[in-house]
Amino acid sequence: MLALIMIIGIVTLAVPALPQAHAAAGTNFDNVVIVAMENQNYASVMGTGTGSSSAPFIASLLTQSSTIPSYHGYGAAGRSINGCSAGCYTALISGSDQGISDGYSCCINAPTLMDRMGTGGLTWQAYCESGCPRGNDHFPFTGFTSTSNSPNIFTSGSVSTANFVTAANSANPPNLLWFTPTDSHNMHDNSVQTGDSYLRSLLVGTGTLSSPSSGSLLASSLFQPGHRTMLLLWWDEYDPAPILFYGTMVKQAFISSSNGYDEFSVLHLLENNWALPTLTSNDAAASPMSEIYGTSTPPPLTTSFALSPSTPIVNLPVTLTATTTGGASPYTISWNFGDGTTGSGASLTHTFTSLQSYTVTETATDSSTPKQTATSTQTIAVVTSMPLSTSFTFLPPNPTVNSPVSFTSVTTGGTLPYTINWNFGDGATATGATATHTYTTAQSFTVSETATDSSSPKQTATTTRNVVVSSSLTGTFDSTWFINNCPGGTETITNGVLQTRQSTPGGGSNSYGYCTAQRGTFPWHSTVGTALPPGITSVTASFNFLSRSLLSGSRYHLYIALYYQIPSSSSGSTTYSWLDTQSRVENIDGSDSPIGSTATYDPGDSFGWDIVTLQVDPGQSAILTADTAQLCQGDLAAWGLPTNTQCTLMGIEIGTEGYTLNSVNVDWYNVNLNVGAIPLSTSFTASPRTPSVNVPVTFTATPVGGTSPYTYTIRFGDGGSGTGTTTTHAYSAVGSFTATVTVTDSASPRASISVSITVDVQALGPLTLTVPGNRTATTGSWINFTVTTADLNPGRTITLSATQLPAGATFDPSTGVFSWKPSSSQTGYYTITFTATDDSTPPSSNTRNMGIQVNQAAPGGSSGGGSGGSSNGGCLLCGTFPALATSTWLLLTGGLLGFISSLALLTIKARANLAHTKRRLNRLTRED
Repeated sequence: MLALIMIIGIVTLAVPALPQAHAAAGTNFDNVVIVAMENQNYASVMGTGTGSSSAPFIASLLTQSSTIPSYHGYGAAGRSINGCSAGCYTALISGSDQGISDGYSCCINAPTLMDRMGTGGLTWQAYCESGCPRGNDHFPFTGFTSTSNSPNIFTSGSVSTANFVTAANSANPPNLLWFTPTDSHNMHDNSVQTGDSYLRSLLVGTGTLSSPSSGSLLASSLFQPGHRTMLLLWWDEYDPAPILFYGTMVKQAFISSSNGYDEFSVLHLLENNWALPTLTSNDAAASPMSEIYGTSTPPPLTTSFALSPSTPIVNLPVTLTATTTGGASPYTISWNFGDGTTGSGASLTHTFTSLQSYTVTETATDSSTPKQTATSTQTIAVVTSMPLSTSFTFLPPNPTVNSPVSFTSVTTGGTLPYTINWNFGDGATATGATATHTYTTAQSFTVSETATDSSSPKQTATTTRNVVVSSSLTGTFDSTWFINNCPGGTETITNGVLQTRQSTPGGGSNSYGYCTAQRGTFPWHSTVGTALPPGITSVTASFNFLSRSLLSGSRYHLYIALYYQIPSSSSGSTTYSWLDTQSRVENIDGSDSPIGSTATYDPGDSFGWDIVTLQVDPGQSAILTADTAQLCQGDLAAWGLPTNTQCTLMGIEIGTEGYTLNSVNVDWYNVNLNVGAIPLSTSFTASPRTPSVNVPVTFTATPVGGTSPYTYTIRFGDGGSGTGTTTTHAYSAVGSFTATVTVTDSASPRASISVSITVDVQALGPLTLTVPGNRTATTGSWINFTVTTADLNPGRTITLSATQLPAGATFDPSTGVFSWKPSSSQTGYYTITFTATDDSTPPSSNTRNMGIQVNQAAPGGSSGGGSGGSSNGGCLLCGTFPALATSTWLLLTGGLLGFISSLALLTIKARANLAHTKRRLNRLTRED
């Protein structure tokens, strides 16, 4: 019986042989492959037609493709397409949105392109990934009478890109081959970046466009010489929406200026290619996009380059990066540094060894035929050292009375180490590269930071900024919420603001600390606060993420938890009558989990399930939303419970939880228990919030409420702008910039909302390497010192190395400790080279030389020196303690042993007391 089932399964998954198509060859192509993507603005995916930094693979594909920046996903030239995703898909294959909307049921009784193809002797196949979870909405073939039961559609749970590529490799591939990815792959629920990676894996695998890897779509027989196959990447439901045509018949690097194309135009293009009759007046009236066919001349090649640091320092590496556009990629970049040396590559480092000006020339050559060449030249002055400069940032950007403000200085140039002094403008002062201060009055304060270096004479730099301190936030938390839930920390409600200050330095995956407000009835048989009103459809809470201090192995959640009572239900051997759900921000060991991540957990009294709906950094404000239907259905599905199980919302919990945390500090305000539609609002974040010059910043708008789909306009504060829910921008100058997003919904009338944040752009910090001055030593004496390094650019890992070490010398690159005891035969002068290199791309490095003059020890002198006995290894504590008599050492050793014994007894007693008072909350025993 098992063997029979396996055979049936194999037959089900096999790609059936198609009858040989007897239709005449198409006018421009014989086969078309369509991959259906979702819900992105054109600029977010393709920029202006040459690519977006968020989608590098698609950008590379555009150099060999045609695209239409003004492609209208909702209809063009007076034609209209309604019904969200479902309407766009049905319009594409039937010439009409058929008056349906998302969630429609089979079947629509109308002719389709597939019917026309069958009549014309053409073949087709359509694949929907992983069980086709969105059904008809994203896979229209199951929604029409004539195709819903066709053997040409594949929707089982085992459908993957591998099945799709197998069809493309078949001996007689279909004329039209369609693939619908899941929402976790098609940019619907995932980012542009991850969707771009998915397309790269599907189209070229680990290879490239010129050499796709085996098993990828473009390596299939359908795209080999002898086949005329066109690839169409199509996005639904946006205006303008991305679209891309690729194939030997398509113009390369072609950007259409047309403004009249929509889904009906794509349909007419397909009909026109095979001389098929049109289906409706919509596709009959639409232009068939003929301009994409043929050859095109690549746009003019242009190139420029930038240096970091912008003013090179003699004998220190400078990074040169070329930016080349136009022409045909890939590009070949060559350099002439003006000092007799040359180099190649889009980004590289070079060290100038003299104090003078150099003329640097960068030359770019493209891959077009004939080749194009462009050059860029700059005159660069090399200096001895950068002048001292300093700036600072503070978080949160909008501080309030009696809440701590963190200040961080960024100092460059001059000579390390630096001394930093602060004047907070209210009479208080502090020192150090970072400082924290709390203002007690609401007003504007002028904060000054002064940096002093270690050069001779010393250099000083000062910077000032105005810090506006507002009165405390006001919010909507009140006495209906129970807040005695913060062991080890504090929580209060002040002026309607829930202030959670969690501190859980211990704990683990089975022992969470927490700091929350609760309202309603909960699975652990507790009723607190005030009962919930009926009919809640969602819960939203605005919050300011003030600060955090994490320990190794930390984990924390900022969350809204909804607790539902259900009829007693079983999943496997587990039976509960409650659901425990969360919509949350999730951070594991310092890294935010991706939006859309889900997990189940068993707290011991309910079926637990969570979904990550937001990412946020300290210093940012955001809105967290918990949709009652989404959390109920998500939990039921995750545990395999019937989806029609009645969920009765009983309790709400808002706050933080986690373990191995020094602190997670959040102010929650404006909590809303929404009944019915939610008014439009949005959060707006930037990451990083304090970037260096030319470092990309990712801006993310997360709207709540209103009517989707939304349009987004982001103004970066430096004259630049962008669109889309997520976009990136790099600032080219140091300063404080106010970025503003405006979100507009699709209601009638439309609603709009604008939110602004401040981005503080810092100068690039150099990689510093501090080596002691030249030394003079004698044979038989230890030489011990430490090499130190620092990288002012955050997140970099620095590696130390040393060359030309004398025989017997040791250098520990992990600590920077150098030790050497020269022998009697090692007199002379030694030069040792120390190098620090970080993990940036390309790497930054700094090299310093140090000289050691070794003289012969005076006759009769100690052979071991004053700091190390006769050891051959490094002596880190040599010279730290004076020589002590043996009896003194015995006394010290005995006292130390007695102290350790007492400490052990105290520890045992403390652990016994702890075990006596320890209690366990099953609700917090989670397996996330």
